[in-house]
Amino acid sequence: MSNVHVIGTGGTIASRADVGGSVVADSADEVLDTTGLDTTVTTEDVLHINSFHLTFADLLKVRAAVAQATQDPNIDGVVITHGTDTMEETGFFLSLLHDSEKPVVLTGAQYAADLPNTDGPENLRQAILAAGSAELRGAGVVVGFNSQFHAARGTRKHHTLATSTFWGGTLIAEFYHHQVTRLASPVTYPALDEPTDRFADLNIPVIDAAPSTDATLFYAALEHGVDGVVLQGVGAGNAPPAFTQAVKTAVDAGIPVVLSTRVPSGPVAPIYGNGGAVTLLGAGAMSAHQLNTYQARILLGVLVAQALPDEALRAQFANQTR
Repeated sequence: MSNVHVIGTGGTIASRADVGGSVVADSADEVLDTTGLDTTVTTEDVLHINSFHLTFADLLKVRAAVAQATQDPNIDGVVITHGTDTMEETGFFLSLLHDSEKPVVLTGAQYAADLPNTDGPENLRQAILAAGSAELRGAGVVVGFNSQFHAARGTRKHHTLATSTFWGGTLIAEFYHHQVTRLASPVTYPALDEPTDRFADLNIPVIDAAPSTDATLFYAALEHGVDGVVLQGVGAGNAPPAFTQAVKTAVDAGIPVVLSTRVPSGPVAPIYGNGGAVTLLGAGAMSAHQLNTYQARILLGVLVAQALPDEALRAQFANQTR
């Protein structure tokens, strides 16, 4: 019999209807139903929030709980119940630091616990069985939802309400007819050093480049005081020409800038000049490559918190986005 540790953070899976909308109400124990599970399950609550409240400080708390659980020789796998809104950030953050063969599965629900069509209990049951199985050993950090388990890297929420809401990361396994089937192994990246406490207080805004935008908000962010900027471009990482000087101004001031794209699939690529990725990367921005905007932001935050010299930060960022 396997032993799985469930870390509760809140989310829709733990929410019930209240005046003004569903809010987190249940603990991990209250969410859990062990009926029919041939698995020993322990629980702890680390957070009790809807995930749109999540902060960088909260990510550090979740990471500490995961590290403690994976270091316990009596635990075979870890499950995290989490809101779907920002599950892609938490999953990716944990994957950057994960160095254990024990799988970590994030799961949740699209429908609250007190709705008749809630999907939470089945998602959690499958996540627990998968986390405790030999099939998921070495799979790293995955998002388990609606019978599919995707690598955290690259996975994103793509529908506001549908139960099959996550896609983009490598499909690692599927769960059908009470059985986990392993399909693939994720590409491995070197685990990064644990972020320092500075991570909790970082300010890294996302600035959107779109038709008829200029760099006003970019410069306002620099004047306010930021630790880094993610510039979300269009296409393969392009922006109106005014952003080129803004990027150069930030980089010259020691503020790292990452260039990403709003397009759901495909890399940032230096194809266009005159404000395109050729110009922006030439001005000093780092390419998010295949990472989506918000996972690139998490990676930047982890590296900035280590207070690395610019050259080392750039090298590590490039190594994690290759």
